[in-house]
Amino acid sequence: MNNYRIFRALLGWLVTVSLFSAPRIPVEDFAREPAASRAQLSPDGQRLAFIRQHDEINKLHVTVLDSKEISRLNLGSATLANGAERELGDYSWISNQRLIITTVIWDNLFGVLATNWDGTQSAAISGMEDGRVSLQDSKLWSREVIHRFNDPGQHVLMLDRREDGYGNSARPDVLKMDTTDGTWTVAVKNPGKVSHWSTDSDGVVRLGIQTSGEKTGALYRENEKAPWRTVLKLEKRPDGFSPIGFEPASERILLKTQTAQKRGTIAPLDPNTGVIGEPLLADPEYDILPERFIPSLDGQLLAAPIFSRKKDKLLGVRYVTDAPRVTWFDPAYSRYQASVDRALPNTVNLLVDTSLDGKRLLWFGFSDQNPGGYYLADLEKRTFKPVLSRMSWIKPEQMAPMLAITYKARDGLLIHGFLTVPVGHKPEKLPLVVMPHGGPWVRDIWGFDPLVQMIANRGYAVLQMNYRGSSGYGQEFFEKAQRQIGLQIQDDIEDATRWAIAAGVADPKRIAIMGASYGGYSALFAVGHNPELYRCGISIAGVTDWLGLYADTDVAESQAARRYWTEQIGDISQEKDLLKSISPLNFAANITAPTLIIHGKEDRRVPVNQARRMIAALEKNGRKPESLILSDVGHNYGREKPRTEIFKRIAAFLEKNLGPGVD
Repeated sequence: MNNYRIFRALLGWLVTVSLFSAPRIPVEDFAREPAASRAQLSPDGQRLAFIRQHDEINKLHVTVLDSKEISRLNLGSATLANGAERELGDYSWISNQRLIITTVIWDNLFGVLATNWDGTQSAAISGMEDGRVSLQDSKLWSREVIHRFNDPGQHVLMLDRREDGYGNSARPDVLKMDTTDGTWTVAVKNPGKVSHWSTDSDGVVRLGIQTSGEKTGALYRENEKAPWRTVLKLEKRPDGFSPIGFEPASERILLKTQTAQKRGTIAPLDPNTGVIGEPLLADPEYDILPERFIPSLDGQLLAAPIFSRKKDKLLGVRYVTDAPRVTWFDPAYSRYQASVDRALPNTVNLLVDTSLDGKRLLWFGFSDQNPGGYYLADLEKRTFKPVLSRMSWIKPEQMAPMLAITYKARDGLLIHGFLTVPVGHKPEKLPLVVMPHGGPWVRDIWGFDPLVQMIANRGYAVLQMNYRGSSGYGQEFFEKAQRQIGLQIQDDIEDATRWAIAAGVADPKRIAIMGASYGGYSALFAVGHNPELYRCGISIAGVTDWLGLYADTDVAESQAARRYWTEQIGDISQEKDLLKSISPLNFAANITAPTLIIHGKEDRRVPVNQARRMIAALEKNGRKPESLILSDVGHNYGREKPRTEIFKRIAAFLEKNLGPGVD
């Protein structure tokens, strides 16, 4: 795998600086919807599905590869409360002719349907697509496909996960679904403690992972008629595990588990002995397969096993360290990788899909400066050609490089991050935008980010950090963030800023902080507690009142989510004073720097009332913020029009309050 110019830096830099500065690129170019995204091959390799905007709505398109005929699927014009129109959320092929599609309202799941690739013979599968008006009335709530039979009957196996209050989402049954009409039968009834199911390549459910509190175990059967037997007793295991697949030829089950150093990995389970073998691939610093958040780019998972149904085996693994990588166990695919890397030397190149017969391979090539594109390798015809470009109007040579960095937090913990430097400039005394990620249990990754590139194109460096609790750095790193919101997590963010000053990267008098969701909270916290560090702050969909959030968010509707929040953030019944003290709403009087608050009216994750109350609190203290409250936007940047407006307001706010960026 070519590593594509990934650099590590602490206090010294070895950077080849361009002899020219990038021209000022219109904000609209960064905010535009990709011309094509999230591509997938049909099982026979004859068609390519992708998402493209039409009439300001993302819609599914399918092209016949050998003829370049394109069909656009119309989901209909169902209009719901507040004039919202349901639209495409995600999709996957389930046969050569048919696809499963999830539909959303803003960024909230609405339902699931199946349709032929040309848009004919649509059938409601679950959720509110069946015409019911509420989740309580819905006949089924099932969206996870765990096996595609690719048979004339268009059957799949799905998990029945009805939401908390309407069923037991943590203990799913397995359904055999007829996608032509939405009828189903129970293929496997959950005995009561199974949280994960796994099938073999023929669609026989063979493995069930049991969970009970901190205890885990496993049930197994040799075939569909064999009785279930316990291969791992239900007991407390510090590493935990979940199934990722079978290898019938080697008679082993592959599990996602942890190494002795508590790093996510893949290990084989012998179903005859119950022995979990040595990891197939491990890294001393990073998770190969994270337990929680799986990073992705353009909808393509960057940490995932790569299986071949033709060979019935594990071919390799995609994973993320300081950049996306892949390790191949199959020599043929290792050779394919080498050939593609020679053809595309300036990008990270990932195999993202294959036809069932293994003759057609879909590759995704991208970098920090290149939004990426899709390429088709036809092994039979011995051809390799581009098939889709995501953002052809972006010129990679005009984009800013994203450098991998590390620094030490005040307690000695090593933190990883990225520094994006404006084109044509050394990382010295630059105006800086500190950008903590959301979550907080996710992570930033190396790759093309339109917002980061827009800010860098305006002449500002951008500093991102994967503070404690970020996914991908092992269990201990995650646990260090437990109940540290507003405490050590915030220290890590402050320490990143002070590192940039000490390293000479940042002009200490020209530093801003901005973020979205949890990152928006962090920005407000920072300007309230470190006024000497930050000239201004921007909060996008940020939390301002933790007590209010526990009551108002869509997470409050989920019992499992509330338990998780109590464990990771704090217990609302016992720690009200702490949660109040770390809520920006309650220290608004301390925020003296200019602030910009951006929020969507349809945000259910962090309701817009959080922003409105914060604006009122700042105004009460004589610090009226700039604000942008957007209709038809949920917990994201919305469609192209509101996203453009957001990007423009950010650029204008930074220029006004941080000063012009470097030329």
